[in-house]
Amino acid sequence: MESNRTSPNYPRRLIFFLLAVLALTCAISPWLAVGADWASTGWPNILAERIPFSRIFNRAFMISGIVLFIFCRRQFNGAHLKQLFADGFGCGWRDLLTGLGLAIGSMVVLAALMTFNGVFTPFFRVSLAPALGTIAGAALAGIFAGGLEETFFRGLLFKGVHDAGHPARAFLGVNLFFSALHFVRPGHSYFLDGIEPLAGVRHLLTTFAPFADPLAILPGLLGLWLIGIVLSYALLRTGRLYLAIGLHAGWIVGLKSLRVFGDFRRDDLGWLFGASEPKIVSGVATFIGVLAVGILVHWITRSRGNRLPAS
Repeated sequence: MESNRTSPNYPRRLIFFLLAVLALTCAISPWLAVGADWASTGWPNILAERIPFSRIFNRAFMISGIVLFIFCRRQFNGAHLKQLFADGFGCGWRDLLTGLGLAIGSMVVLAALMTFNGVFTPFFRVSLAPALGTIAGAALAGIFAGGLEETFFRGLLFKGVHDAGHPARAFLGVNLFFSALHFVRPGHSYFLDGIEPLAGVRHLLTTFAPFADPLAILPGLLGLWLIGIVLSYALLRTGRLYLAIGLHAGWIVGLKSLRVFGDFRRDDLGWLFGASEPKIVSGVATFIGVLAVGILVHWITRSRGNRLPAS
């Protein structure tokens, strides 16, 4: 019978697994870029503009991780993803909608604070049809990216390291990796011209440029790290991924839809709302807001306690 306990060697296996994921990412990302360009040309209503290669590379990383995990799942006995979706969508939708509501609600409060402090002016920037298109695109991006990233970072990495007997490493290390990955990109966006099979390798070698100036990325790194902590806590409290996916998706929807309902008055939002990239996420107000959402997660799940499935 297969043991459900996570091996103490899980972190070492994880390193080799991540190297394999990077190799597969380098191989498939140029072809995904070709497909994305084809879609933006053939279906502009669905994909209105070309996607920079850096974003395609990041999504390819998530896809590669999930695909390789499916084939290597016996090596990761502690990361049974099916346990984290065990209740099915019929029961999980409440947590999913709760997460969406908490995240979008926090973005509404943040927008109100920015308006009160004179850095944001609320108004309808576009007509109804483009606005609905932007919101629909944000919702699809939120569900897709939230589902993929939570399955990979929380379901595979966090749970595996946590169940291997390393809760501190899981909360601190895995979420630091989650936040740092958002800065692993070249200094500017670019697009591929045609088929470039080695573009993934070339991209990987240039993606660590932002870390040459660590102070510049520190606020954003901290903001994303706090978000990862709250998402991990949501998993720990519910024992399922639905609440974390809802939170993640809701924050993406809020960030991508914000400028439908207004615009910033200046580029530099200050220390309160984000002077460095990514804007808003790097602001002290967001740090406080994310921690407040974490407190609400604790309160909402008070009848459930820590329910991470045993491995």
